[in-house]
Amino acid sequence: MEFLRIEPTDTLRWNEVWKLYEESFPLSERRKEEDHIRACTDPFFFPLSAWEEGQLIGIIFYWEWDSYRYTEYLAVTPHLRGQGYGSKMLRYLCDSDHTLILEIDPLVDELSVRRLQFYERAGFTLTPYRFVHLPYRLESKPK
Repeated sequence: MEFLRIEPTDTLRWNEVWKLYEESFPLSERRKEEDHIRACTDPFFFPLSAWEEGQLIGIIFYWEWDSYRYTEYLAVTPHLRGQGYGSKMLRYLCDSDHTLILEIDPLVDELSVRRLQFYERAGFTLTPYRFVHLPYRLESKPK
């Protein structure tokens, strides 16, 4: 698996990565595309995508400072989920001396519980601290 930073000028790959991002996270948890492009210029932000034989496997977007990495997004292409790719991507993130901080959704449904179980199987533990991630934008409700 190869990890690449995809620039907006690489239109074909950028569109694939952006589509997976939009499909994998609710609107309130996603940046607007122009905000994401701006974040990509920050030297502490690493918007990586995982590829194998020309196929998009998944995305990992994280921030890295001197001693820790804060992972904002990790997603695997839907038809490849359950095949160990997420674990390989997570191992890639852990392959450094940095403390890895992951953020997960509140445990409100089957999907959020499955995500927690995935991270626990990888050796992570849930902290007792409450964390509230403010939305990047408000979802519009139908009238």
